Amino acid sequence: MKSEDASARNWAILLAAFLLAAVRPVTAAETLTLDDYFARALVRSEVVATQSELIQQAEERYRQAGAALRPTIDGVGSYTWLDKGARDTAVNPTRQPHARLTATQPLFRGFREFATLRQTQALMGAQGDDYRQARTQLFKDVAQNFYDVLSLEQDLNNLHEQINQNFEREKELRDRVRIGRSRAGEMLTVQSTISTLRAQVEQLQAQLSTAREAFAFLSGLPAGAPLHDSEVLPTNLDTLETYLARLELRPDVKAAQQRLTAAQENISVARGAYRPSLDLNANRYLERKGNLEDVDWDVQLALTIPLYAGGSLQSRVREAVSQSTQAELGASQVRRLAEQEIRSAYRSVAFDRTQIEALEGATEAARKNYEVQRRDYSLGLVTNLEVLQALTAFQENQRALDRARYTAKLNYLKLEAAAVRRPTPPEGTAP
Repeated sequence: MKSEDASARNWAILLAAFLLAAVRPVTAAETLTLDDYFARALVRSEVVATQSELIQQAEERYRQAGAALRPTIDGVGSYTWLDKGARDTAVNPTRQPHARLTATQPLFRGFREFATLRQTQALMGAQGDDYRQARTQLFKDVAQNFYDVLSLEQDLNNLHEQINQNFEREKELRDRVRIGRSRAGEMLTVQSTISTLRAQVEQLQAQLSTAREAFAFLSGLPAGAPLHDSEVLPTNLDTLETYLARLELRPDVKAAQQRLTAAQENISVARGAYRPSLDLNANRYLERKGNLEDVDWDVQLALTIPLYAGGSLQSRVREAVSQSTQAELGASQVRRLAEQEIRSAYRSVAFDRTQIEALEGATEAARKNYEVQRRDYSLGLVTNLEVLQALTAFQENQRALDRARYTAKLNYLKLEAAAVRRPTPPEGTAP
């Protein structure tokens, strides 16, 4: 138990120290992967650091609960002035200095001290799970921002490519208008399309700026730091049952169960107040006056039997039972929400894979159609509007395909996080 306590006490601190040592300054040419980004965000996050402090506080409460089983030693000193009156001052002097050492050893407290130990131990475990849950949530936030930035940047690249292709189209039409093979209205249509695309670029630039500011906030790095996507989607997705089998490993589910255990132990604590308590008290007198001046020590066995407390003891038991029921309902809700998250994330990933396959086919078909339309236009078989429609369809499919690929990776990472596969658990904890 002692080694486990030491491990639970130190793993969060060791993890933070490791991350601080591992994080290197980012140079202008260096790119960050998702794991690099997460490592920096983990060091910077106040939420995760706060959870680490809560673990420390829970460990201290566990030590405080254990101290109730051990003896207490106090030093007591006083100086009393008494009215002389009619009593014998030799037996009861008017000036009475008093100094003693007092030791108290609890012998029996209705077993509630052991229930308190189990309760605080469960709460300490819950705080550790809360820390891991905070890491998981931070990973989701980092992954969301990571792919928001990459998706917007790729979308901007696609828009710029689409604008360039329309510029080429405009140049070709200008030459054709000059020799009378095309109408001026066809060139104006292309120019209108270019203006619309430029407006979309401005809109995406604003969204990218917001996403980059979020990146700087989470990572503490310059907003323009380059990112590199090294994540790979698996060829075959594991079955839903495989992911659901890891439900009990989720830190939020484990924390809720630990809090339920603590609430159940609190019932034993409350009921223990009904039982008698037995204490062993010992005094070692250093100085005192009066007829007991020559008595240097005494030992007392004290038995306390609760008889009546105005109904407060029964009320505390009923309150503890209600809190246990509330914790049970909370644990059930957390488990159902966790299961729903895994199922929803799994369906999203399965849909993404199907959508990407469809978009790949549609994009390839749209590309071939655009090439055919351009060739047919040069032969006078189709209109300029048909060429523009083919170009737009090709570019829109390409943009949708790129967005779908990033969305698929994001949803897969969310599924992995929901099943406690990402991020990597802290060292010294169960996988």
